[in-house]
Amino acid sequence: MPENVIKLLMACSIESSAAIEQTLINHGNRLLVRRVDAARDLQHALENPDWHLIFSDLALPDFSAVDLANLISEKALDIPLVVIKGTGSEDIAFRCLELGVGQFIRCDEQHLSSLPRLVDTLLERAEQDHARRQIEKKLIESEERFLDVFDNTSDLIQCVAPDGSITFTNRTWRKVMGYTEQEVRSLNLLDILHPDSMICCSDRFGRLMNGETLSCIEFKFVTRTGEAVHLMGDCGSIIREGGVISTRGIFKNITDTVNVENALKITEARYRALYENAPDIYSTISASGEFLSINQTGARMLGYEANELIGESAAKVIHPEDQRAVFACVEKLFADPEAKLDIEYRKVRKDGSIFWVHQRAVLEPGSAAQRLLIICRDITEKRYLEDKLAHQASHDGLTNLLNRREFERRFQQLLERDSDPADRHFLCFLDLDQFKIINDSCGHIAGDELLREIAALLTGLVRSRDTLARIGGDEFAVLMEHASLDKALLLAEKIRATIEEFEFHWRSERFSIGVSVGVVPVQFGQSITHLLNMADMACYTAKKQGRNRIHTAHAEAVVPD
Repeated sequence: MPENVIKLLMACSIESSAAIEQTLINHGNRLLVRRVDAARDLQHALENPDWHLIFSDLALPDFSAVDLANLISEKALDIPLVVIKGTGSEDIAFRCLELGVGQFIRCDEQHLSSLPRLVDTLLERAEQDHARRQIEKKLIESEERFLDVFDNTSDLIQCVAPDGSITFTNRTWRKVMGYTEQEVRSLNLLDILHPDSMICCSDRFGRLMNGETLSCIEFKFVTRTGEAVHLMGDCGSIIREGGVISTRGIFKNITDTVNVENALKITEARYRALYENAPDIYSTISASGEFLSINQTGARMLGYEANELIGESAAKVIHPEDQRAVFACVEKLFADPEAKLDIEYRKVRKDGSIFWVHQRAVLEPGSAAQRLLIICRDITEKRYLEDKLAHQASHDGLTNLLNRREFERRFQQLLERDSDPADRHFLCFLDLDQFKIINDSCGHIAGDELLREIAALLTGLVRSRDTLARIGGDEFAVLMEHASLDKALLLAEKIRATIEEFEFHWRSERFSIGVSVGVVPVQFGQSITHLLNMADMACYTAKKQGRNRIHTAHAEAVVPD
């Protein structure tokens, strides 16, 4: 099916269907319409979940819009429903509202004129809702996988409170140390520290309480049966609201290695077993950057057999954009074996897919020719969570628009950028009229929904190069780069007219709102605070002059600080 086809299901009369089709015929997309007016045909039509929109009369001979809304809910279909007013009783309309149906139209010339814009909005919102649900589903699946790996890893993981009490251990920790989960709850760090490690761990614990991160530390614990366990790993602090609430440690059990008099005397068979079965990518490369060996786990993670990579350049599995940085790091390590140069970059699998790794490398001990032992740990989930947090830090949680902080950061970049003096930019400040009435009369939930719908409207109006943000309760801002005054005013009027025509539905009530717009020319050498204040003042003037209008601050009124 071509992408420019809109599939419409018409659960309505021939007259209603014809009026809607005639209105949308020049919509810019090809329409695929199926009309049904019997319950049996409706049931059959809803077996296809690919309808983009459903239009329904309030009442038909053997079913109503209420029956249709219930069917959509029962089948868990993500299809917007638009009910045609004047085709049934008010009781049916009210019952539709109670079921969450929020879109109603009349099949008359006045109301059908805005139908194409309504269709665009509903399709865009449906697409955004679908994308959001897919992301949430993937996030849940990702978190479940992360928790499963977390509890089943071969590493020992623990969290210790500031008073030394042990607040969390994973299954491997409890198995190695010989404690049950219930017994761990009564343990303190001093109960399991080996006497040899008391002094060093006391110092390290104090540093962790100050927010430091410790890497590759070694110490000893004592198991429930009194045996010494040698551990090595990384420790860090969990910080909340500026204070350390816990320490966390991820350790390898290195008891067997420590008990060997000299690590250089480990037999090749033992080394090979550890090497091949390590949970990460272990490889050795020559000074020229060729693979000398790679463990089976690493080869499988990269989608190869080990023999397919031996003798090949390591560049074969490094993302082209990261190769220069990775090989620069490798060269430094060959030149200075004592250097500590960890790096994060992207690996490329045989099928072309990518994943992020954290790499550590050392010169392999006991080797006649210089070769580097490289350990790469998959950190894709960590990077994903970091990207998610970065998005949350720069976007408004309610509308998913840019937040004020990110808007001001981008605005500042524009002001600091070298620019042609003839190039012009404009700042539009938007303040919704009548928002407080809706918020006070219907509650904050209604107010939040209104803001989301307005944000969706604005997103569809601004240019791709414009910067749109929610900067306050019901206040929005648009930064128009490389635009003339005429274009800025044209956008401002388009926004004002669209919001004026917009009707907000909340349960059984309908509201019309407006927007006051302040437009200010951006001049270099001015502060963000000054320009935002000028835009706010222009918006205030628009409100004072009667609301739902545009006021432009003259360039000569914008005086540099």
